[in-house]
Amino acid sequence: MLNDPVSKYTDHHMTTVESHFMIDAAAKAMVDSRVESILVFENSEIIGILTIKDIFRDVVAKGKDPSKISLKDIVHKKIIKINKDAKVKDAIDLMNKNDIRRLIVTNEERPIGVISQKAIIGNLGEFATTLPELEIPSKIRCPYCSSLYDDKKILSKHIDDIHIGKGLFEGNLSKADELGSL
Repeated sequence: MLNDPVSKYTDHHMTTVESHFMIDAAAKAMVDSRVESILVFENSEIIGILTIKDIFRDVVAKGKDPSKISLKDIVHKKIIKINKDAKVKDAIDLMNKNDIRRLIVTNEERPIGVISQKAIIGNLGEFATTLPELEIPSKIRCPYCSSLYDDKKILSKHIDDIHIGKGLFEGNLSKADELGSL
């Protein structure tokens, strides 16, 4: 997967908005387009990417009115592009090096989509190894009735008294014939 071309994981569904739009209009465009980020243009040039997280962090969390703030006021202008033929590992390196989560994917210089960490990570599933669930029990479960006990001595007494008969679990085999073969 790391050697696959970036184009394999590129989202070609780009939503673009002019920088003079207000945040509330951009948020509506994001919801309508079902995207988590939009490309912001000014004079036919991409000047940045705006994400839902940017809106929450830079507008909502600061109590600003989204109908009075333009995209130009908060868009992050760090635009990093990657060619559609570059390898996924190169995209990951660029994102990590620049502390960003999205890259604009280009064909020559023309933007053709966006690749995100989420798209890459979401596709790791086919390479993932399922790990067993690890649970360190604080109690011991009776194998016969599933009752829980604090320690094995109490469990042993329970099994002896209720399920088997006194002493068998501790080595008294006087009633072993009644159990049959195991």
